[in-house]
This record gives sequence, C-alpha cells and structure tokens, in this order.
Amino acid sequence: MRYPSLLNRERASGKLLGEEIFEDLKLTLLLGPETIDAMREPAASEDIPVRQSLFRELFNPQVRESYIRLAADAGEIGRLASALADVRCDNERNCVYASLASAVVRFCEDAEKAGGESFFAERFRESFKRETKTEEFKAVSEACLNLAPMLREVRVNCFRISGETLRIRTESDVTVVSRLKKCAADLGLPESRVVRELETHMNPRFVNAVAMLRPECFIAFREFYEKYSGFCSEEILKYRSELNFYLEISAVMDTLRKNGMPVCMPAVSSERHISIQGLRDISLLCKDETNIVPNDAEFTEEEPFFFLTGANGGGKTTYLRGVGIATVFFLCGCPICADSAEIFPLDGVFTHFPRDERFDSEGRFADEQRRVGEIMKQHAGNSLVLLNETYSTTSEEIAVELTAKLAETFFDSGSFGIYITHQHGIGQSRIPFLAVLVDVGDKNRRTYRIARQRAASRSFAEDILKKYGLTREALNARFPAGKEAAR
Repeated sequence: MRYPSLLNRERASGKLLGEEIFEDLKLTLLLGPETIDAMREPAASEDIPVRQSLFRELFNPQVRESYIRLAADAGEIGRLASALADVRCDNERNCVYASLASAVVRFCEDAEKAGGESFFAERFRESFKRETKTEEFKAVSEACLNLAPMLREVRVNCFRISGETLRIRTESDVTVVSRLKKCAADLGLPESRVVRELETHMNPRFVNAVAMLRPECFIAFREFYEKYSGFCSEEILKYRSELNFYLEISAVMDTLRKNGMPVCMPAVSSERHISIQGLRDISLLCKDETNIVPNDAEFTEEEPFFFLTGANGGGKTTYLRGVGIATVFFLCGCPICADSAEIFPLDGVFTHFPRDERFDSEGRFADEQRRVGEIMKQHAGNSLVLLNETYSTTSEEIAVELTAKLAETFFDSGSFGIYITHQHGIGQSRIPFLAVLVDVGDKNRRTYRIARQRAASRSFAEDILKKYGLTREALNARFPAGKEAAR
C-alpha cells in the first residue's frame, strides 16, 4: 500500500455496525457523518491498541496541531479532487491537476513531520519520509515549485492577465446563499445547517481564451499533466475522513475533560467479559448536560444478559446508551468516558430503541418484530444486544411471553446485553436483574444510579404524572367540562 491507513485498514475486521445503532445511541447528534461512517467498520481486535496509541498522542497539543495541519491539507486535496472530476475542458483539467499535485506534495511533506512517538505514529511518519525521497516525488515537488508562480496567477474564479485582475466573483458578491447565511446568523442558527455555496466552473470558452492570452502558463500545466498524471492516487483521498475521525473524537474528549469528566483507554480483555467503572453517557452533551451521574457495568460468562427495570425517569435509557457508546467507541479504538474499563473485543453491537412516532399500535408491533428478527439473524454469541422496551406496544400477556423468550434466547447464546422492560410478569425469570435506585425517603427522588437487584413492584409512573401536573384533580380543574368523562 502506497499510503498507509491511519485507521490501520490493512486487516479488515469484517464487521459492520448498522446505521440505526448510531441513531439509537444519539451519536448522530454528537458526531459528523464522516466520523460515523468511519466508525461503522470497527477495528480488527489486534488493531484496537494501535488506534488507541494515536489517540494518546493526540492528547499532546503539539502533536494535535501537526494533525490539524494534515487535516487542512487533506481537505484541500478533497476539494481539488472534486473539482478535477468535474472539469469541462482540458485547460481547466491541467490547471486543476497542477494545483492538486501541489496539495499532495504539501500533505506528504507535512506527514513526514507529523508528531508522536508511538510505533504507529512513527510508522506513519517513516512511510512518508520514504515517499518524499523517491525520484518521482522529488521531480514532482520541483515541478510544482516551478509552477507555483503560474498557479498564483491562475485561479478557479479569478485570473490575472497582464498584471490586471479580471473578477468573476468575490466573497462580497450578494448571492442567494449569502443571504441565507445572513438570515441564519440573525436567527442564531449554526452555519452547518445552511447549504454551502457550490463552487462554479468557468465557461470553457473563457478558460480557453485566457489560455491563449497566457500560453506559457497553460503549456506548462499541460506538460506537467502529461508527465505526472499518475502521481495523484485516489487512495490519498481517504485521509480526509480518517483524520476527521481522530480529530473529532479527540475534540469530544477535550469537551469531557473540560467539564471535569474522566477519559480512559479501555484495556483489551483476553477473557469474555465487560467491566466498566464510572461510566457516563456522553450523548447527554447534546443537551448541554455536564453533571452526568456515573455507573458501573459488569457482564460475565455467568451473567452476560440482564433485565433493567425500575422507576420511570430514573435513567434506564441513559444507562443503556452509556453502555452502547462505550462499547462502540472501544471497538473503534477510541477513548471512552469512564474511570476505567476492560472490554472483550466483540463481533457486533445491536440495538432496538422505540421509534413509535411513525406507526400506529399495530404498525409499531410489526416493526418491532421485523427489527428483532433482523437482530436474531445477524447476532452471534459474541455480541452486545441492547433492547429498550421492546414489545411494549402489544398486550401485556403477549408482551410478557415474547419478552421472556427473547431475553432467554440471548442469555443462552452467551450474548452480552440489557433489556429495559416494564413487564412485571417477568419477575420470576432466571435472567438476572438490574434496577434504578430511588430515594424513598425523599419522595422517591431519582438518583440515576443502577444496582444489581430487582426493582420494586411499582414503576413510579404516578410520580411522573404529579411532576407534570397530570393528577386527576389537576386535570379536572383545567378541564371542568370533562369531569364526568374523567370519572
């Protein structure tokens, strides 16, 4: 491989995480699509420590800065590669390709100066040192240096002719998109939600006319393209998403540390278990929550699968997301938000969270059956399965039967997992239980702590109704005409 992967893709894991996992865990609100796409294919088990080593390096601000510079280079390569794919004439192609080659040269030169002392960082750096010492690279680098003054004269949207500038479009020009951006700013909306202005290509007749006025430039671009057209490999385009993956995850970890939350590198366990101490659900950052209650998570061969029950609003879903996010991050070689952790490399992660906004009750049940059926087909005994109130949309009798059967199937397969349920009929199940803790002495105040025990025989739904003023008395006072119906 000419360009080594920063994700160490030489050994493919063969695994692929479903898109719904990132939606269920709310990671789509925390991370960009490029990072999510990179995380859909976890690292091979032996490569998890390799990625962790680079994340450790990025904790160093000087090392981080060198990779930020590389990310900027990679972004420019991506932009020019897109422009090259959409050129409209040979002169435009030759000009854009010369710019692209210059960007690739700059990336390689910055890569050989990348910081870090780990084996992985050194290997990456040394591979580019070898690249920059090749005769081809030296020749291209020198040619790009000679073309630099000409490239400064010739721009995609601006050409300098005989010392004068012919303006095609400037940033100050009023466009529809610029108006949208201003409106968005006035409304306080993030710029990322506004469609970015598309780069426009010049009319080929205009480009060719400019080429006739400055033939020495365009002859040089043509000769460069004819001689070095094989220099810019599409393989280098991967660095845009790979660098974004490391830097975006590192930025999230920075936010966690700034808010006083712990960040750790989970140890890779040789035994089949998951052990996490002081786990936090980082998806709460999307809600600007920083006072996140920690919990522990323990899964063993003897107790791989649990029911999670207890008070409404007590943090069950939060706990479920925390376990899921930590496991996904670990499988991708990322740090996690916890005091410490030791995790076995699993073969897959599966989630089923409610999506009832799209269906009536009958449709929801059918959708649940379909999605559960897909999990059953794909999961193996070495998986993590997270179920959030699955089968809650059917009758209690059917729900209890299906819930118990499904949980026992996963338990017997050896799969790790948690099943949140309010079905009290499963109380005699052989599946071990976790429960949310409430402070009974303080009006059943939610502590958001999870413990290894069975829940109380009530769901505390009444407390939730009182919290939002949904008592019978409050409703009668608000809707006097409906008193009789309420009775």
